[in-house]
Amino acid sequence: MGKREQRGAPERVVVIGLGRFGASTARTLHDLGYEVTAIDLGEKQVAEAAAYATLAAQGDGADEDLLRSLAVDRSHFGVVAQGESLEASVLATLVLKRLGVPWVVAKATSDLHGELLRRIGADKVIFPERDAGIRLGHSLSVRYITDYIPLSPFTGVAKLTVPAHFVGCALGPLCAPYQHALSVLLIRRGGQVITSPGPDEVLRTGDELLVVGSDPDIDAFSEPRDATP
Repeated sequence: MGKREQRGAPERVVVIGLGRFGASTARTLHDLGYEVTAIDLGEKQVAEAAAYATLAAQGDGADEDLLRSLAVDRSHFGVVAQGESLEASVLATLVLKRLGVPWVVAKATSDLHGELLRRIGADKVIFPERDAGIRLGHSLSVRYITDYIPLSPFTGVAKLTVPAHFVGCALGPLCAPYQHALSVLLIRRGGQVITSPGPDEVLRTGDELLVVGSDPDIDAFSEPRDATP
């Protein structure tokens, strides 16, 4: 049972565009307990979405009559995931806002595309390909990083798999060289999440750390060095 179902009637969301990004989004929202309406022009994409969407429909996501017939105007959220065609993306976003969908997230492929989406009413614009490239770049430059969220050009939040040279070490000595320039926000240990871990917390094999700081500090923090357990 998804989290949304546990809190009462599931919230409704429409996902327009079932490429790799849209299908993944729709599937995740379904797993979280949302009532998902999935729309795409492709017969194959719609057939695959039928396995996880509450309603999967083949058609033009910018067709206002079609969206009304699918009761999309009763959706709490909308996701416009078709970024390849600028016109289709902009029109679908415009129609969702015209129908009164309160929160619309739209995928953009360029800064200009994103600006157009914002100007016609998109509540949030995302750049999944660009963001994926940023995360990949950081994961390649720092081998222990498994995910990365940029906060500024040279600062971010990184998820690190604890390297072998961290195992058996306390956080305090590991973080001491960075004072307030780097912080460990949490440790995930199996199914347990340790928030705001103290300096005496000893790291174990398989731990994952969520670390915030500058890119050079995160890089230096994760590299092998002498540490006091």
